Amino acid sequence: MTRHCFSRALFLRVSKTRQSGFSLIEIALVLVIVGLALGGIVAAIGPQLDNKNVRDTQERIKQASEAITAFAIANRRLPCPASAASNGDEVVVGLLGQCANFNNGFVPARTLGLGDRGANGTMLDAWGFGIRYSVTQVTYTGAGNAPVSINCGATCYPFTQLDGIKNAYYLNGAATPPQPAVAQLQQVCASSTGITATTCGAAAANLVVQPAFLVWSTARNGAQLPGGAGADEAANLNGDVVYVMHPRTEPTATNGAFDDILQWQTVATVFLNFTNMGVLK
Repeated sequence: MTRHCFSRALFLRVSKTRQSGFSLIEIALVLVIVGLALGGIVAAIGPQLDNKNVRDTQERIKQASEAITAFAIANRRLPCPASAASNGDEVVVGLLGQCANFNNGFVPARTLGLGDRGANGTMLDAWGFGIRYSVTQVTYTGAGNAPVSINCGATCYPFTQLDGIKNAYYLNGAATPPQPAVAQLQQVCASSTGITATTCGAAAANLVVQPAFLVWSTARNGAQLPGGAGADEAANLNGDVVYVMHPRTEPTATNGAFDDILQWQTVATVFLNFTNMGVLK
């Protein structure tokens, strides 16, 4: 009788323990469900976060562009780009407006008094990559419309030299200043197909604009140098005067993935800003 009672009590205790716990299968099912739920949340939030980064970066690029324009009006020249080692300062080679890196530098954030700077002084986009800046390297050799005061004994770069734009490209008394030679300007193309180191190629439709300066971000895939391995993005980081801008594409596109964000000001806009502020009078 005693043995029977003991066995029954033990059976009831074990049964109760089994009923109050979870089996490994049940735990595994719960983990799978939680994983699926988290995956759905991440999938939903990911695009929203990416769109927010795009908007934030566009705003930072706009701030940089406006600061470059303000600097140009105050200093009567466009600033030179910074380098990765200049701590956010522009890098000027000499008095004739020559920049150390016209086409492969960064926004001179410290020179312009901008924030959102990284450890090395570079202005960062929303993904933590340096925001890039390039300025036209049109040269002037003393011929044409310039007074001798431009101080070009050999070659100077009027867009980045003090009063260079006024002296080299603004006709005395003219309402509209002349444009520099087309072949000397930076070019933004719709595709890297057919481009050269100086032009968008033979197809006229490929040319988007000829800017005086560009501010841009390599965006989300900026860590995949050069710029995501796509041909169009690689064209923006090869150091020449030709760039590419078009809507975002995926890796399966003809020229690969593209998500660079570019903003610019044309030579005509720079002239207009200078004229309105009395810099060219």
